Amino acid sequence: MWSENEGTRVRAAWTPRRRPAPLEAYSAFRAAYGRLRHLADTVQGPAVLGVAVDGRGYVVEAVIVEPGHSLLIGRHTGCGLRLPSDTVSLRQLALYAQSGAPGAAPDIRLWDLNTEQLFLTEDGEPNAAVIAQGLLYAAVEEYALLFLPTRGPSTWSWPERAEEAWEALPPRHFIDQRAPSSDRRRHSRHLRLDGQEYHTNVTRLGPLMLLSGHERPEAAWGSLRLVGAEREEEHHISLARLEQGVLLGRYERCGVVLAQECLGLSRVHLLLVRMGGEVLAIDTASTNGTWRGPVEVQTTALEDSDSLELGESLVLHWRRLPRRSSTLG
Repeated sequence: MWSENEGTRVRAAWTPRRRPAPLEAYSAFRAAYGRLRHLADTVQGPAVLGVAVDGRGYVVEAVIVEPGHSLLIGRHTGCGLRLPSDTVSLRQLALYAQSGAPGAAPDIRLWDLNTEQLFLTEDGEPNAAVIAQGLLYAAVEEYALLFLPTRGPSTWSWPERAEEAWEALPPRHFIDQRAPSSDRRRHSRHLRLDGQEYHTNVTRLGPLMLLSGHERPEAAWGSLRLVGAEREEEHHISLARLEQGVLLGRYERCGVVLAQECLGLSRVHLLLVRMGGEVLAIDTASTNGTWRGPVEVQTTALEDSDSLELGESLVLHWRRLPRRSSTLG
């Protein structure tokens, strides 16, 4: 770009495009309300409705996540909810819709995939992982993400106006489970006319775990053996680490760093996490997939002794270790 300055042509300073800030929760809900209503009309049972809104108020994408299924969020083409910005990681977040009682709306589990770009919740706090039992707002770069659990078509008569719908939502009650009980912060506590609490919970959790060498034998709850063409390694994992979640991939940010020489492995390939009594393996939008025999899997529960194939040349063998004492889970 050129400008005239006293008869001399000079190059004007280049200014990078300023990205808009993400909309706050209420504005994002108003922008996304029409799409949320449309999603609600199409579901046949319990599900999580998800919408991404950019900083200008445009709906980028909308999805439905059924109970027992996962959703990957990022700019990789394999992500189920794609955020087209070079400031977003290829694989930014993972969401899981956790089944509850029959006919109940799912709980939401959301993890940052160790990107060092923590997402912000409605209270403005940065988070590495949360559990939500109602509306969840998560801001990533210029995007506002809204996830709304529903029991199905008969759950709620959606008002015509977004403002009325927002007022009808239970307030969110934030709990920080990373801190000692005396330090946990609580927000938006409301009582109904009958004296019962009227809120939904958003519980803040710690980040996905990094494994610093092998677990102590007395703490080990499960064994993870990785067999490739040229080498084999084994990791022992405690119950506490597994409940927080362990990420596998070629990136150093992963809890288990996979061998670079193994073919077809993604930089972030698989999330292992224990939830509701099950050990889940969640493929994190890997390029060459996670396989159970000839079937490619996105989210699968592992048996006490089980195997999966990652990419083209690595086999993961999982084994639940025998219980050593009454103090272990």
